[in-house]
Amino acid sequence: MRATVLATLGNVLEWYDFTVYGFLAVYIAANFFPGEDPVAALLSAFGVFAVGFIARPLGALVLGPLIDRKGRKSVMLLSMLMMAGGSLLVGIAPSYVTFGAFGAFVIIFGRLLQGFSAGGEFGSSAVFLVEWANPKRRGFFGSFHQVATYGGLLVGVLFVAGLTAVLGPDIMSSWGWRIPFIVGSALAIVVLVLRRRVSETPVFSEAKVDAAAAGNASAPSAPKPLELSAVTGFFLTLGVVALWAVTSMVTINYMPTFTANFAGIPPQEALWATCIGCFVAVALIPLAGHLSDRYGRKPFIIGAAIGYIVLAYPLFLMIVEGRAFGFVVLAQVIFAIPTAAIAGTGSTTISELFATRRRGTLVSIGSAISVTIFGGFGALICTLLIQTTGIPTAPAFYVIGVAVITLIAGIALPNLAGRELRR
Repeated sequence: MRATVLATLGNVLEWYDFTVYGFLAVYIAANFFPGEDPVAALLSAFGVFAVGFIARPLGALVLGPLIDRKGRKSVMLLSMLMMAGGSLLVGIAPSYVTFGAFGAFVIIFGRLLQGFSAGGEFGSSAVFLVEWANPKRRGFFGSFHQVATYGGLLVGVLFVAGLTAVLGPDIMSSWGWRIPFIVGSALAIVVLVLRRRVSETPVFSEAKVDAAAAGNASAPSAPKPLELSAVTGFFLTLGVVALWAVTSMVTINYMPTFTANFAGIPPQEALWATCIGCFVAVALIPLAGHLSDRYGRKPFIIGAAIGYIVLAYPLFLMIVEGRAFGFVVLAQVIFAIPTAAIAGTGSTTISELFATRRRGTLVSIGSAISVTIFGGFGALICTLLIQTTGIPTAPAFYVIGVAVITLIAGIALPNLAGRELRR
């Protein structure tokens, strides 16, 4: 339980630091990408947001193998340190008025560092939680990986919304937007110290012992060539994570900006609506993980995909046409149900697909590529779709398309719930 708490707490701050940028994109655009066209400035800000995701696969390629060679804990510590540094850089970057384009370069470097860190954090913490769990309870304990991820989103929304209410939009636009990054960086260092006290997972330790006993102590660091099952698992990971990434990066992280710019909702109300939806998702995620231990992972992955295919367009239409706080809240609460279904089972699902000696590497790389392609560019793609088509509900079509990909992957998934993890 101690390992679960520390891993979860660290992951909360990791994803708070990484995603709070999206909630502050409007202010960052005004400070670093000034111009007469607010949509163009917003596109620039979201372009930098996407930069963090571009660095994720690189981080996964470098840090993923370290997860299997040095251990899950060591990469969790390293990624937390890098995330703290990246957040601090974003928080102290000089604005365009102060230092011209240099500030934008500092923001970009900070986002690159954050993205590199996230490439290792996702896989190390997901595998860490799943490997510590009893086989019959892997879904439940694995779900706390996403309780932490969406919890980080929720903390970010709450902090930004509360800060906006206290300081007001003018101060937030001037310097208040920096506070969440600086506070997050400081808290990350605190959690880094606490994480040092947690032990390595028994599964990884036993695998190292088995490899040494077999006269091949370097086995975890030098995986054998990929077998068909590993290749299949890799592509299934891409498919499962696709919609999973969109649920957090589009329907939660991007939604405050979308509703404020295209549905006429005041920014503070948009943040509170997202906060309510995120809270519902966080509450439902452990329930989904628990039920997946009983009924398997597939029904939840498939159900989430179908839910988004059916609900995406009507809910985006309701937000745009309704133009009221209540409609945004209702949409976010409904979105939270299929979101919890896939988020609550996703970490365990993809971790079960691989053997211990390469689990960290393949979970990290597969998830990083999928999150980058489908989630990292999600806000940018949605904004471009609206600008190109002139249709405010255009993001729904992107969400539906990604949901179809996940539906196909969900149908192809094997049933591994309750089985011992492969060495």
